[in-house]
Amino acid sequence: MKMNRRIRWSIVLYWLFLFFHSTILSSKPVEFPSTPAGNRLHEIVGLFNTANEQEVRGYISNNYAPTFRDAFPMARHVAVFTTTHTIFKHLELKSVEETADDEINATLYSEATDAWIAVTLNLEPEKPHRIAGMMVKPVQRPPVVSGETKKASDQKETGSADASDTPKSTGMPFSNFKEMDEYLSNQTEANIFSGVVLVAKEGVPQFQKAYGYANKQYKIPNGLDTKFNLGSINKFFTSVAIAQLMDRGKLGLDDPIGDYLDEFPKEVADKVTIKHLLKMRSGWGDYWQNETFRANITRLRTVSDYIDFLKDVPLDFEPGTNMQHSNTSFVVLGAIIEKVSGLDYFDYIRENIYRPAGMRNTDSYDKDGPVENLATGYTNMNPFDPVGEGYQWTNTYIIPPKGTPCGGGYSTAPDMLKFDVALRNHKLLSPKYTNLVFRRWEKISDERFVPKRSFGLMAAGAAPGVNTFFSIDLMFGYTVIVLTNYDMPVAMTVGDAIISMIRRQHSQEE
Repeated sequence: MKMNRRIRWSIVLYWLFLFFHSTILSSKPVEFPSTPAGNRLHEIVGLFNTANEQEVRGYISNNYAPTFRDAFPMARHVAVFTTTHTIFKHLELKSVEETADDEINATLYSEATDAWIAVTLNLEPEKPHRIAGMMVKPVQRPPVVSGETKKASDQKETGSADASDTPKSTGMPFSNFKEMDEYLSNQTEANIFSGVVLVAKEGVPQFQKAYGYANKQYKIPNGLDTKFNLGSINKFFTSVAIAQLMDRGKLGLDDPIGDYLDEFPKEVADKVTIKHLLKMRSGWGDYWQNETFRANITRLRTVSDYIDFLKDVPLDFEPGTNMQHSNTSFVVLGAIIEKVSGLDYFDYIRENIYRPAGMRNTDSYDKDGPVENLATGYTNMNPFDPVGEGYQWTNTYIIPPKGTPCGGGYSTAPDMLKFDVALRNHKLLSPKYTNLVFRRWEKISDERFVPKRSFGLMAAGAAPGVNTFFSIDLMFGYTVIVLTNYDMPVAMTVGDAIISMIRRQHSQEE
C-alpha cells in the first residue's frame, strides 16, 4: 500500500512524540499473555502486519477509547499502522517486559529489517477494555541471541574473550569510544549510518567524528563542518527565544495568544496560552495534511506564510485537556516572537541565540540556494519506491525548502555543542529562566534545577532523510549529539546507545 508522503512525514513526527528511552530487550520468543492487554496487543500486531486501511479504521473506531481515538485525526492513527508496516514489514513478539489486565509493555522484532520496536498499550479498566493509549518507539538491538550468550559465557570461563565480546555482554553495541568508532564504521560500511557523532563533557569534546557521505552523487564525505537538517530540534531554539522575551518582561507564560496576535478567532485566541503552545497542549496538531500547505509547500518561506492558513485551523480538543505533537503550536510561537520583538523570526533567532552562542554554521537556510557544506538527506520513504531500502532517494522534493519555528533549520555538531554551553552558562538566559526551560515550563524559580536522573533533557528531529538526537545531561555534564542524513531511528538508536554506555560507566565508578 502506498501512503501519501505528507502522512509519512506526519507519522514520523508522531513517533517522535512517543519517543522515550529504550529498554533492555530479550531475544527469546514468547506467547501473547492471556490477559485483556495481551489480547489487544495480539490484535495490534496483526494490524501492523497487514496494514489493511479499511480494517485499521474499523478497529480504531470500535476498539479505541473515545478520549484516545479523538485526540488525533483518524489519518494519523491509521498512518501509525501503515507506516510501521512500510518500515518494518512483518513484526513478531519477542518479549513482554511487564503486563497487567489494563497495561502491557512489549518488544517486537522485524526479521526483514533486523530492527526492533517497543509497544506500550494502556486499556480502560472496565470491559470491553478499549485501548486508551498506545506508544510506539524504536529501540536498539538486544545484546545477543541465546546461542551467542552461551558462547560468550564459555569464553569468559576459559579466559579467551576479547574486546569485541564486551558490548554483547553489557547489552550494548559498544562500551567505550574505541568500540563505538568501530561499530559506527561498520554501520557506515553496511549503509546503515551516515552522519556525525559528538560526545562532550563539561563542554569539551571527548569524541567527535563524521561518517558516510553528505552527497552520494558527488562522493562528498560528511565532516564536522557539515550542516545537517535538525528537524524538530529547532523547537528548542524557539522555546529559548520565548523564555528570553519572558526574561525581559515582554510576555507571560499564561498569556493568551490573543494578547499578541489578532489573526485568530476570538474563541481560540482567548483560550490558547503560550504555555499551552510550549507544552503541545494547545489543541492544534500538525499541518501536513492542510490543503493550503500541500499546494504551496515549495513557496512557503516566512512565518506569516504559514499563519495565513493556520489561523483558520480548528482546535482538535479543548486547550490544556490533552497533548499531541504540534508543529502548528511552534509556528504560532514564532509569530508571537515576531510581534513582541518587532523582528523577523529568523533574524531574532540569528541575533539573540546563534550569534551570542557563537554558532556560525547554523540557520534556517533555504536549501534551494547556494549553501556550503549542506548535507543532502537520503530516505527510504520515497512515495514512488514501495520497497524503500538502501537510502538511494534524496529528500529534496519531499520536505519544505526552508525551516520554520517548529523545525527544518540546519546546524553542525560543534555548533550544537556551543548552544548547549551557552545555555548552561547563562549566556542566553538568566539562571531563573534557564531553570524554567530545564523544568519544562513548570516552575519559575531562582532555585537551581537539580535533575533526578542523568540525561533528563532530550530533543530529537525526524523527517524523510532527517534524524537528529540532542541530549543534555545536567547530572554528569555530558552532551550527546548525533546528526544524520538518513531516516529515523538511525540517530536516535545511536544516541540512546551512547547514553546507555555513559550511564553504565558511571554506575561502575560508583
